[in-house]
Amino acid sequence: PDHVLVKRTADTEDEAQFKEWVELLLDQALFAERGTLEDPNQFIRRMNQLLVS
Repeated sequence: PDHVLVKRTADTEDEAQFKEWVELLLDQALFAERGTLEDPNQFIRRMNQLLVS
């Protein structure tokens, strides 16, 4: 995998942060495919948390 987000996720040493990255990437894929998310608030919270970390 050569995508920068996949590389960044793979380089993450903090297990909790790794989990957040994986969940965010999954949410992005689901949103792209379905156009909606089960919990958009969780998606925004996760994205904001990772942006400031």
